[in-house]
Amino acid sequence: MIKHLCIILIAAAITSTAAARDIVGRWGGKLQVSGFQLRLVLRIQPGEGGQLTALLDSPDQGANGIPCDTVTFASPRLLVTIPSIGARYEATLSGDTLRGTFTQSGLSLPLTLTPAEEEDRAALRPQEPRKPYPYRSEEVRFVNPTDGDTLAGTLTLPTTPGPHPAVALISGSGPQDRDEALMDHKPFLIWADALTRRGIAVLRYDDRGVGASTGDFSAATTTDFSRDAEAALDYLRTRPRDIDPRRIGFIGHSEGGLIAPLVAARRPDDVGFIVLLSAPGVRGDSLLMMQSDTIMRLTSQPDSVRQATASLNRAVFALLQQDIADEEALRQALADTFRRALSEGIIAGPMPHEQVEPLVAAEVQEVSTPWIRAFVRHAPQPVLRQVKCPVLAVYGGSDVQVPAARNLSAVRQALEAGGNSRVRTILLPGLNHLLQPCQTCLP
Repeated sequence: MIKHLCIILIAAAITSTAAARDIVGRWGGKLQVSGFQLRLVLRIQPGEGGQLTALLDSPDQGANGIPCDTVTFASPRLLVTIPSIGARYEATLSGDTLRGTFTQSGLSLPLTLTPAEEEDRAALRPQEPRKPYPYRSEEVRFVNPTDGDTLAGTLTLPTTPGPHPAVALISGSGPQDRDEALMDHKPFLIWADALTRRGIAVLRYDDRGVGASTGDFSAATTTDFSRDAEAALDYLRTRPRDIDPRRIGFIGHSEGGLIAPLVAARRPDDVGFIVLLSAPGVRGDSLLMMQSDTIMRLTSQPDSVRQATASLNRAVFALLQQDIADEEALRQALADTFRRALSEGIIAGPMPHEQVEPLVAAEVQEVSTPWIRAFVRHAPQPVLRQVKCPVLAVYGGSDVQVPAARNLSAVRQALEAGGNSRVRTILLPGLNHLLQPCQTCLP
């Protein structure tokens, strides 16, 4: 989904050196990170020679089975070190509760873990389809000839006689697999199943560098991903017996809603329609400012924190908008900007120097990627004005990552300004960025 300009702490880790029956099992808790609750589950198991082994799950980030490193348990003290991410967890076992501190990148946060029941995933996600499917499913591969990466995916086809209309699904930001698995959801699997049952062929694929696809995800921008989507279009056009080349379109979710119009504008004769789900309608820097303010309001952050954060973001985005050829000079300017903001003690509270510098380095790394530098400059309106095919734009009324009020109207206005009269917009109250019902609706 759309990225946040903050450090999301996820832990890994754990192996042990003591006979520790009391510590074996599933331990769950919530890490409070900048107003958010991040669920963590630590699964500790007995290993060989009295050692302990463990895996860590971060369900809210879709990160499960993270390999663990070392753990030391000398009752009642537990020490977990995670050198690969510069983190550690120190806790004391009291009864059935681990109370301790999780530290990473200079930040120390309280983390309490208690025994956690195994979750029945099928019960949590009853909408996910179960095999056997009433349609054909093929594993396919196709090549982006410009960048040379090979995309791997799944093509589902109705069993009725073809050729059929078809859609390629385009995922949101961040490395996504073909199911767009996130926070224990698999929206692309569900949407592909629903559409194929209704007579529409669906192609969904792993992002470059993810799953079975080749390529370097970390070096790619939205424009690069649009060439992958264009390769998916070209692949579908090679299947005339199964797929009607005049009725091929895209469904783009979140950043995918920026990518679909890019291809539709470049290939007006080949893209039959596009569906935009939770798609940004404003420039990237404006969207991130909007997103940050919305989330801070929902989490009741003080006005002083909101204002200081907005000031910091404006300064960072202004630097990223400049054409600074010297990479080191840009990184230094960004570091100075973060350092000044943190020294004020408003955003993160007073911090000693040894905690500030690791945090500054992490933030500079976050905003220096090719993707974020291109994203803050990308304006969807000029592209949307070039789109002439039918467009359906759908938004969740409680989406805080791409707030519907401004983005829906911006998309509609840009399309209409370009003379496109075949536009329909839908607002679904109470749904979040994944178009799921929500309570807090926070990401």
